[in-house]
Amino acid sequence: MASQIARWLGLALLASCVFARSAQPRPKPGGQPVDPYDPVAPEPKPAANTPEQKVLQLVNRYRQATGLPPVVLDAKLRQGCMEHAEYMRRNRGTEAMVGLNAHQQRPDLPGATAAGAACGKAADLFPGVSDLEAAVDAWMSGLYHRRPILTPSLARIAVGYAKLDDGSLMAALMFVDGDDPSAAGRWPVSYPSDNQTAIPLEFGNEIPNPVPGGARAGYPLTIQFPAFDKVTGVKARLTDAKGKPVAFFLSDPEHPATSFGQYGVVCLIPKRPLEPQRRYEVQVEATWKGKQGRWTWSFTTVTLTRVDAHDEAAVIHALNVPSMVRGKVVHGGMMDSETAFLQIGERTMKRYKMVSVLIPRAVWQELGGNPARFTGKTVEAEGTPHLVQGKYINVPITIAEQLRIVEP
Repeated sequence: MASQIARWLGLALLASCVFARSAQPRPKPGGQPVDPYDPVAPEPKPAANTPEQKVLQLVNRYRQATGLPPVVLDAKLRQGCMEHAEYMRRNRGTEAMVGLNAHQQRPDLPGATAAGAACGKAADLFPGVSDLEAAVDAWMSGLYHRRPILTPSLARIAVGYAKLDDGSLMAALMFVDGDDPSAAGRWPVSYPSDNQTAIPLEFGNEIPNPVPGGARAGYPLTIQFPAFDKVTGVKARLTDAKGKPVAFFLSDPEHPATSFGQYGVVCLIPKRPLEPQRRYEVQVEATWKGKQGRWTWSFTTVTLTRVDAHDEAAVIHALNVPSMVRGKVVHGGMMDSETAFLQIGERTMKRYKMVSVLIPRAVWQELGGNPARFTGKTVEAEGTPHLVQGKYINVPITIAEQLRIVEP
């Protein structure tokens, strides 16, 4: 699905079909159909350390932050999700994985099953991620993938994954709504929630990408209404703690950023990464079901973890954690036509091959475009370390201010 550069960067190629239902129920061995959306009997509680349980705990932490009730794992649907993840693995790198195609199984392709197809139509997908918790964090860093996780009526989830040769995973998270009548009173849902802390700084790499030009940007700020309610006349404002306006892209039901369904979400995407350890205020005005409303909330961004790139254990501990990574530059240059890199820390590592700061071409030119400026010098890079192909640790930056020389 991803180009080689996207796989190298370790950026999520995410695809979401937020509201979809199985076209055909999965048959029981005895021939009777099973509707995956029927209520399920209680399942044995999985062990606390299983991948599925870790995903459940993280999803419920996100929901708890917004005042939403927890969801449960649906063991009945797990097999279909495992099958769809295996389908993605077996068809990786083909046309079947391009764009949103991964959501629609082709019955003539390897690994295709009816249960897997049902999952694909109703799941967030991640083709190549270091672990499942990182996938959940990445889905929450987008516009389209966040919505199903924070839907008030969500009752059950199912998790699927398949391991690639490099140790990374094909991941699927399936959503099933319940019939709790109290869910209607929990709209709208804003995220980050009011007074929430430790909020990440950057937008994920989402397909479809609502950021103009596909550029990197700040963490999305959303308020979501019921999917098919009429939401009009949206006005929004984002300010820092001093009241200074912060520039953002706005995507709302009347003015969606892409042709993909907005489904009641109003989304502010800051044009630049948010500043660490800063407080921001969001204000949204809109007419919802014919009534004018105003919603205001504040949040504080994460404090960066300081990491020594020469300390392999510290770097590993900081995977998927917004960090300030410090290290001496060993060498650098253009990784391909779009991305430069600077290897920092130790030239050789015990467990991984290298730690690199990844720099977009335009930013690299802004920084001088010459690795000799950095080689042998100590730098600090603001970014989130990601494990790629099971052996590379990449720290992507978005703007020039995220990289600086601290010792000549």
